[in-house]
Amino acid sequence: MRYIGIDPGKSGSVSLIANELVHVCPTPLCEKEYDVAKMYEMLDDIKNDSFCIIERAQAMPGQGTVSMFTFGKGYGLWLMALAACKIPFQVIHSRVWTRKMLDGAPGEGKERAYLVARRLFPNWDPKLKKEHEYADSILLAEYGRRLNIGEDK
Repeated sequence: MRYIGIDPGKSGSVSLIANELVHVCPTPLCEKEYDVAKMYEMLDDIKNDSFCIIERAQAMPGQGTVSMFTFGKGYGLWLMALAACKIPFQVIHSRVWTRKMLDGAPGEGKERAYLVARRLFPNWDPKLKKEHEYADSILLAEYGRRLNIGEDK
């Protein structure tokens, strides 16, 4: 079984856990817009024997309407791509997966997720600071793996 985690924002990513290794790709964009064809192709290439966890889109305090609309658009596109590829998936609220995956971890915010992802997957070695944000999709995929094997009951 392979596990996919999707952080659906434009600065988000898609992670695949297979054979204890993690592979991470940023959200496909073309001229700063979601690249729908590449989103579909990305999932179509990894659809066999896969299960996905995608973070639920939600409004955040202080987030503008344009930003929220764009985020919601990406979320909907990912849901459609998952359905088109016939990949089984579960939508999960950020509070649920972060409570499980970040429990007892030191630090705050995105850096906390980065430290946990690096500890769980030392082969993931981002070269750029902005790639630290990809930790969310890695932890979503790992949450899906744990859910599937019964560690999150």
